[in-house]
Amino acid sequence: MKKLLLSGFLALGIGANAQINHVADFEEATDVGQYAQFGGGTMTAAAACSGSFGGQLAIGGTVSQTGWMVLVDVLEEEFGKLNNGQAVDVNFKYKKAAGSNGTLYVALFTFNPSGNNWSIEYIGAGTALGTAAITSCTTKSAVIPAGKMQPGTSYGIGAWVVGSAAGNIFVDDISMLQQGVSAAPSCTSFVGLTNGAVLPAGTNTINWASADTAVNYILTVGTTPGGTDVFSQTVAGTSQNITLSPNTTYYAKVVPSNTEGEATGCQEVTFSTNSTVSYCGLTTNQPTAIFPISSVNFAGVTKTSSAASGSVPHYEDFSSTMFEVKNNVTSLPLTVLGVTNANPLNGWAMSVFIDWNGDGDFDDAGESYFNTTPSMIRVAGVATNPVTLTGNITIPAGTTFGQKRMRVKYNFSTATIHPALETGCSQMGNGQAEDYTIDYKEFLAVGNVAKTEVSLYPNPFTDVLKISEIKGVKSISITDASGRTVQNLAPAAELHLGQLKSGLYFVNLKYEDGTVKTVKSIKK
Repeated sequence: MKKLLLSGFLALGIGANAQINHVADFEEATDVGQYAQFGGGTMTAAAACSGSFGGQLAIGGTVSQTGWMVLVDVLEEEFGKLNNGQAVDVNFKYKKAAGSNGTLYVALFTFNPSGNNWSIEYIGAGTALGTAAITSCTTKSAVIPAGKMQPGTSYGIGAWVVGSAAGNIFVDDISMLQQGVSAAPSCTSFVGLTNGAVLPAGTNTINWASADTAVNYILTVGTTPGGTDVFSQTVAGTSQNITLSPNTTYYAKVVPSNTEGEATGCQEVTFSTNSTVSYCGLTTNQPTAIFPISSVNFAGVTKTSSAASGSVPHYEDFSSTMFEVKNNVTSLPLTVLGVTNANPLNGWAMSVFIDWNGDGDFDDAGESYFNTTPSMIRVAGVATNPVTLTGNITIPAGTTFGQKRMRVKYNFSTATIHPALETGCSQMGNGQAEDYTIDYKEFLAVGNVAKTEVSLYPNPFTDVLKISEIKGVKSISITDASGRTVQNLAPAAELHLGQLKSGLYFVNLKYEDGTVKTVKSIKK
């Protein structure tokens, strides 16, 4: 998704069976206020495919992306054509001048009230235009699926072009036809989640099949039959990330709904978890990351990855890359390099999430960094590649030793935080997320390292037991399985213990600093 600024509109109520059935033809006879334009362009006769006018999309200068949209809220006010949340068939006509080039999309524009801006989502595949003139108007079509447009949210529907060569591209006759609905939907079923299934603990993505005419789905998950103590929310779409505890039995149910009501008689399934931990996945409606991460540097390790814009996935799992961190430091710098679109008007931001307590999510206190507007790490006005973002990662007090999952996210962002960067599991827009592992260890002084690495061999032994390192050892004692001391010895690399009976013994190495290292050995 891409955010662009435009003033907001108030959403109106939705009536039963209301639907959009409208053609925006850019003619002055219709209400000009139903349109909004991003980037560069105007209404012009040169763009007309029918009638006298169409919409110009002008690429050039600092404008590399631009579009026209028809405002659904204005359709509600002016024409009484309301959004009921069902699927929308969209098509428009287009043509272009010679020399201009880019990729053309059907686009859904969603207004974000908190940031007073719009997110742009491509619907279906883009059409590569080429540099040759297109003089005959051609139709571009796509379907906005049911549930994508939520009743009560402000939307625009239209055309968007990502330009690669300056010039004019023209659109006209933006047509929108929404499916009608007269009854509540039928029940659906979970995908890959059946009675008796066993899942890993941590964050799991629960999926279900879409139900015809469903706009939303009421999902409940609990630890008792019919319970809602784990999750109980209305979900737009057919998946939801749920954090599950290890070795626990759960009960889940999903109920489709639309503006006519909720499905009835939907069945509950029961499943359990094991002791392993999993993490949420990340998807997007776009096939690849337009602006990927090119490198991450942390704890003295740099991991580089493909910076090929538009050809790498939105999520890459580099959890096999280890960043070793010792507990003698409380804060470490992290540097992320990301790809830009060479547009100095844009901004680029990152956020970081670390599962410090190992419960399979990034939702606990102290596990998120730079993911709110006051704390965001962002660079604006940069036209060169790559852009550099740097912030400090503070380790929460009381963190236990062990391996911790780290997720780094990078995306286009305005002065407010982009939704893709707000949580560890929020879906990516046009940027990228990468997973790594932090190996959090105890800091040991040189002497302590030697104690940690000391070994006794062979084990079991017959008469002589050897010690790999006796530096710093003050004395040695040997106790039997009952705890009784059977021998005291001076430090030596070889201990002659032929007089001991066969059995289990504990060799205690007492160091000059007062510490004791105990090693279990068996006498044949």
